[in-house]
Amino acid sequence: MSLKKFIVEIGQGIDQHGQDPTKAARKAVADAISRSCLCGLVEIIGLKDLNQIEVEVLIACPYPEKVRTEEVLEVIPFGRKRLEVIEGGMIARGIYQPELGDKSDEILVANAAVTVWVSMEKEG
Repeated sequence: MSLKKFIVEIGQGIDQHGQDPTKAARKAVADAISRSCLCGLVEIIGLKDLNQIEVEVLIACPYPEKVRTEEVLEVIPFGRKRLEVIEGGMIARGIYQPELGDKSDEILVANAAVTVWVSMEKEG
């Protein structure tokens, strides 16, 4: 299959309370995809089924080993999805509010790069 890169979008997500890198990663992916309308897939390429696209997500965040993959990929509405999580992002100091679920005063910042790939080979 000959895959071609259709679009790359970058997003940022923050978890101010609770120190959950999955929440920050989900917000980063939602931020990235909220700026893109992939109408070219249907109107220019002629794709009939949006689940034929490949969606590659790269997340850079603190505590990458704690990211729950399936929950992050749920943000993407269609396509064959894959996720790579690496150390990155940022930890900023906020306030510790246990009633908001805090375990510390850390604010977690995650970055996402969402790449959509399409096959240029004709189906069937």
